[in-house]
Amino acid sequence: MFRVTISQRAEKNLDEIIHYLESEWSISVRDNFLAIFKEKIEFIASNPWMYQASKKRRRIRRCVVGSQNIIYYQIKGSEVEIITIQDARRNPRKLKL
Repeated sequence: MFRVTISQRAEKNLDEIIHYLESEWSISVRDNFLAIFKEKIEFIASNPWMYQASKKRRRIRRCVVGSQNIIYYQIKGSEVEIITIQDARRNPRKLKL
């Protein structure tokens, strides 16, 4: 099992997603997202190589959460760092990793 850390940038992204889901949708939609997010983090912690390497930077991997968000992370020894969480509808060329 790898130790998973989350960058300040990813933490901010997650807070924004949660706030958006609560204000525009509902608490149950937020809770559903968080359950899926937690499950993906557990998958990453158990086998970080299971998700596709980014086309932009090969050392960074991407995990799709639902149809709306993508977790970008990198493996550093026995640790996985969540770098950012992006809206899947954004232009991937504008992603700054």
